[in-house]
Amino acid sequence: MHKKFLIIPAILMALAAGLATSALAQRPGKGFGHHGGWMRHMAKQLNLTDAQQTQIKGIMATEKTKIKPLMQQMRQNQQAQDANINGSFDENQARAFAGKQAQIMTDLIVEKQRMRSEVNAVLTPEQRQKAQQLMLERQQRRQERMKQHAEQTQQTPK
Repeated sequence: MHKKFLIIPAILMALAAGLATSALAQRPGKGFGHHGGWMRHMAKQLNLTDAQQTQIKGIMATEKTKIKPLMQQMRQNQQAQDANINGSFDENQARAFAGKQAQIMTDLIVEKQRMRSEVNAVLTPEQRQKAQQLMLERQQRRQERMKQHAEQTQQTPK
C-alpha cells in the first residue's frame, strides 16, 4: 500500500515533465532517464526554437527546486508512518498521515499546473495543440500497456 503513495506522485510528475522537458531532452544526455527518447521526439515534433528551449530549460530548473523538497517530504512522511506501524490500527494516526500526504500531493499538483502553464506560454498556439495531441496519444499508449500488463498478471498462475 505504501508504495502507491510513492508511485502516484512519480507518475504525475512524469506526465508534467513530459511536455516541459521536451526541450531539455533534445540533446543526448540531457533527458530525464528512460523518458528521454519520447521527449526528444516531442521536441522534434514541436519544432522548438533555441529561445523556446532556453526558456523551458529555465522553467524546469526553477520547478525542480520546488518539486524536489515536496517529493522528499512525501518520502519522509511515508518513512515516519512505516516506522510507527506496531501491528494495531489507529484511525486518528491513519487520518493524520493521509492528510499530510494529501496536502503534499496538492502542492505537487499545483506545481505541475504552474509548470504546464509556464511552458504553454512559451509555445505557439500550433505547438500547444500539437503537444496536447502528443500527450493524449502517449497517455492512450500507456493505458493500453497497463491493461495488457494487468491481463498478463491475471493469466499468470500464482
